[in-house]
Parts: sequence; C-alpha cells; structure tokens
Amino acid sequence: MRGSEPSIAGMAGTVGRLGDLLRVAVAGVLLVGGRQMSLGEEWPSAFLWLSVGYFGAAVALAVLRPLRLRRAGAWVTAAVLLDVAALTGVMTVSGGFRSGLVPFLYLAVGGASLVVSRRLAAFYAALVALALLGENLWRTGEGGGPSDTYLVGLSGAGAFAVALAAQAVGERLRRAEASIRAQQETLAWQREINDRILRELRDGVLVIDDEDVVRYASQPLRQWLGREPVGERVEEVLPGVDRLLARRGGERWVAVQGRRLRCRATVPYRGGGWLAFVSDLEEVSREFERNKLASLGTLVSGVAHEVRNPLAAVVQALELMRGEENAAARERLLAMALDNAERIEHLVEDILSLGRRQRPQPEVLDLAGWLREWRREALARLGRGEEEVVLEVGEGLRIWIDPLHLRHILDNLVDNAAQFASRRAGAIRVRARAEGERVCVEVCDDGPGVAPEVRERLFEPFASSRPGGTGLGLYVARTLAQANQAEVEWVDKGCFRVWLPRPAQE
Repeated sequence: MRGSEPSIAGMAGTVGRLGDLLRVAVAGVLLVGGRQMSLGEEWPSAFLWLSVGYFGAAVALAVLRPLRLRRAGAWVTAAVLLDVAALTGVMTVSGGFRSGLVPFLYLAVGGASLVVSRRLAAFYAALVALALLGENLWRTGEGGGPSDTYLVGLSGAGAFAVALAAQAVGERLRRAEASIRAQQETLAWQREINDRILRELRDGVLVIDDEDVVRYASQPLRQWLGREPVGERVEEVLPGVDRLLARRGGERWVAVQGRRLRCRATVPYRGGGWLAFVSDLEEVSREFERNKLASLGTLVSGVAHEVRNPLAAVVQALELMRGEENAAARERLLAMALDNAERIEHLVEDILSLGRRQRPQPEVLDLAGWLREWRREALARLGRGEEEVVLEVGEGLRIWIDPLHLRHILDNLVDNAAQFASRRAGAIRVRARAEGERVCVEVCDDGPGVAPEVRERLFEPFASSRPGGTGLGLYVARTLAQANQAEVEWVDKGCFRVWLPRPAQE
C-alpha cells in the first residue's frame, strides 16, 4: 500500500539500516549463544534449524537493501513477519512465554512501527499478540502446560502500546524531518539567489570573519585582484581596510593591480564578522563616458540626417533663384527655402528643449487660466480657427510644474495633432480633469491615428511617420514630462494623455 511506505526516505533508511544490524545481531546471538541461554532445550534440532534460517534470512535482508528502496513498506512488513515467525518458533521450542523472548518481539514491532502508518503498526502488534496466544494454545494442546494466560494477554496488549507509541514518535520525527528539509531547501534557494545577485553586482563584496580572514569574495573582486582571496587575511587583500574602518562605517581608497578601488566597510547588526564593499569607480566613469559618447553619436547622427535634406532643399532653391527671372517662380522657390529653413529651426528648438530638461523650475499654476492663454497663442501659431481647437477644462485645477516645460509639452502634442486633424469644428480637443492625486490633460484629434509601424517606437527620437517630421516632438514631450514628475502616454488613435502632479498641500 502506498500509505504504508515511509514518508521520509532519510529517516526510513536510517531506521532500516539499524533494524538490519539489530536483526543480524539478535539472530547471531541466538545461533551462537542460544544453548548457553537455555534456549531450545525442548527441541534442540528444531532450534538449530530455526537459528540458522533466521540468521541467513537476516543477512539476506541486509544485503538486498538496495532492492528494497522502491517498495519500502512491503519490505518492512516482510521483515516483521520474519521476526515474528522466527522468534515465535524459538519460543515454541524453548519453553514458550517463559523463555524471555517477548522483549525481542517488542523490539521488532516497535522499530518497524517507526516508519509505517498507524494502521500497519496496529497490524504488526496484532501479529505479535496472535503469535503469543497461538503459541500458548498450541502448548496447551500438546499437553506441555499453558503459560500464565493473564501475562500472555497483557504482553499482547503491550505489543499494541509499543507499536502505537513508536508510530506516534515516528510520525513526529517525519514531520520534524520534513520541516527541516523544507527549511534546507528554502535556505539553498536563498543561497542560490544571493550568489546570483552577488555575481551580477558590479561592486565587489568581501565577507570577513571575526578573525579578519576572508570567507567569501564576489566575482568582480576576484577579477580585479587576479586571484581567489578566500582564506587570506583582509589586510593582505586590501591594505588599510580593517575592522576599525568597519566600525566607523568609513571608506578608503586602495591601489590594487593598477586599479584605484574605493572600499567601504561595515559591521552587520549581529555576528562577529564584517563586510567590505569595493567599487572600481574609474571603470564606472569610463563606462559612463562610453555611454555618453555613444548617445551623443546617435543624437548627432540623427540630427545630421534630419538637417541634411531640408538644408539641401534650401541651397537648391537659392541656387535656382539666382538665375530665375520669373517673379512667380522666384516666389515659389523662396517659399520652399523658407519652409525648409523653418523645419531646421524647429529641429534646433527641439534639441535645445532637451538641454533644458535637467533644470525644471516648477511652480503652482491655475490650469484653467493657463490653458486659455496657451490656446490663444496656439491658434495664432497654427493658423486654426476658434472652432477647430476646443478646450474643455474645469475651474479650480492647480498643478505643480515648470510652465515653460508644460508649454513645450503641449505645443509638441498639439502640433502633432494639427498635422493629422481635419479642418472641421472640434477637430482638435484639449480636455483637463482631476484624477485622484494627479491632473489629466488629453490632446486628441480626429485624424487617422498613429501608424502601426511607428507605435512601438512612438516616443523614440527621430521616429516619425509624417513626411518632413523630425521625430523629436513626442520624445521631447516625454523627456520634459519626466523631468517634472509627470507622464505622457499614447491612449488610442490620435489621443495622448499628460498626467500632471498637483501641489503637495493638496
């Protein structure tokens, strides 16, 4: 039965090995010294065969232990049957109950009950009780004189007590072992996570014991040192870093292998050891410079690409104007040159806006009044009628933001909307409302919406589906918003939302 198998292989294996050794020892004692203990006097030859068979079976069970792991419960039952049969047989040829072998039966059933279910433990006890009663009845029938029936019955009841007590102890041991194993698995998992975190850290970590000997060094530090420092004293690894520095919680610069390392030491809240955190700031600085140069290269490359086409158009228009005598043609060429020059101007303004993102100067704004003033300027700049750009904003909305940054954010969004919106009334809608601790401003148009091929790169620089677009407007809007603890997001089709912070006192 599945329920009869040991629930914890570790405890079952230990109990099984001890049971095998004890069984072999008992069988050996019966075989070698049984006659000296006055056993088998009633039937010497049968005692000899029983002793030899019991010893051989006990050795066989011990030798076949690897085969017993798959069906442990069945093998435990087989071992109990062997013990009960052999010991009862020895009792039968040795004077019965008075031979003194009952404790060995208790030992067999108690050891087996440690690793099985309560039902099987009761079954083993019943076997012992029936064996004792059966041997007593057989002796009565053979005329050998029965043993004390009261003592036999009491011994049978004692087998139940031993079996159930051992099973209860075994159950507690299994639960304790399961708990310990679960804790060990959790600790192993935590250790693996900690090791992975330490391997991924850019900083080096040293764990030093209470004798100032290094017990752990992370991978970056081993690379910087060029060796494994575990087992060395900390002053041999990082000169000048000691327990006194850890107690002060200070830091010290150390030159190791041509590197200048910043060492910070600290004492944990308990235990005698301490920790040292080591940073190669020169490497961090070099990586920062590399990333900065890479970003600058990307920006310059994008700007050069965006400026090249309109600048070439301006130069070509001016060259054609030089030899053009027709006034109408000269006006068209001049208009083309001005349009492309304005495009370059917008690109430069967007790039300058990026330089201002680090210096927000927020203030409390009355959003309704501010938006009305902004709308009047936007209408003049876009050349749109009053009915085309609709403003919906309630009174009393106050926000905390740099007004110049907010102007750039909304200008970029409404300029983007104007490129796709129709000329109908309400083609562009600007709505503002309170949403919990923030204020939401929506800028929507009735155009076809964002092209599918641009959606994933919508807020990346130089990503635009509009002919002649710089691809910086939405990038600038989001960058300036983030500098002011705000957020810009695309909602659907041609609708964008700006989430603005409210003043702290509100």
